[in-house]
Amino acid sequence: MSTIAVTGAAQGIGEAVANRLAAEGLDLVLVDRQAERLGEVADRLRSTGVEVATRVADLSVAAEVHDLTASLTHVDGLVNVAGIGLMSTFEELELSQWERTFAINVTATFILCQGVGAAMAARGAGRIVNMASIAGKRGSATLADYCASKAAVISLTQSVAAALGPNGVTVNAVCPGLVWTPMWEATGSWVAANTPALAEAGASNHDAFLATVKASTPLQKPTRVEDIAAAVNFLLSDDASLITGQAVNVDGGIEVH
Repeated sequence: MSTIAVTGAAQGIGEAVANRLAAEGLDLVLVDRQAERLGEVADRLRSTGVEVATRVADLSVAAEVHDLTASLTHVDGLVNVAGIGLMSTFEELELSQWERTFAINVTATFILCQGVGAAMAARGAGRIVNMASIAGKRGSATLADYCASKAAVISLTQSVAAALGPNGVTVNAVCPGLVWTPMWEATGSWVAANTPALAEAGASNHDAFLATVKASTPLQKPTRVEDIAAAVNFLLSDDASLITGQAVNVDGGIEVH
C-alpha cells in the first residue's frame, strides 16, 4: 500500500482514518464536500511528511461520483467512509430522506467500488474497505433508511469481494457501534428529545449518547473514532491479505456474531 483514498475525510471517522494512515506513512487522497474543512485536514497531515491530495465532491450526485472515480484509478486502497443518517420515526420517514441516504451510503459506494475496483483488478492487487454499521445487522424503528442502507453496504461488500477476489483485490466492511461523531451529535439530540426519561431530565445530546452506550454495550464504553481507524488500517495491511468479504464489528460487544 502506498496511496489510499478516503471519502468523508473532513471530520469524524473519515478524518480519524486519514490521521491513522498518515501516521503509518501512507500518501492520501482525501474526499469530502466540505472544501474548507477538507483543506484544513489536508494541510495538517501534509505537515507530517506525507503527500495529500484532495477532491471536493458531493456524493449524493452520481455524476460527481463518476468524475471522482475517474480521478482515483491510481490508488492502491479505497476507504468509503462518507455517509449520512438522520433519525425519524418510520411513519414520518420521507421518501426524499430515504433516497438521499441510499444515494450517499449505497450508490456512491457502488460506483466507487466498481470503477476503482476495476483498476485495482487490472493491476492484480488492491484493498477496499467500506464503512457499514452494526445498524446494518439489525433493524430500528427510528433509523429505517440508515439500517437498510448499511445492510446494503454489507451485502455489496460481499458481492464485490466475490467479483474482485480472483484478481487479488480484498474487500471488507467495518461495522462501528456507538461512536461520538457529528452524525451522533444530531442523533443524540433526537434521542434526548424523544426519550421521555431523558427529556424530563433535560438531557443533552451527549447525555443521550452515553445513556445509549450504557444500556447496550457490554464493555460499557463508547467506541472511539480511533478504534475504527485501527480496524481500517489492519484491513488495508498485508496482515489482512487473506481476509475478504467480511463485515467486522468494532462496537464493544453490542453485536456478538
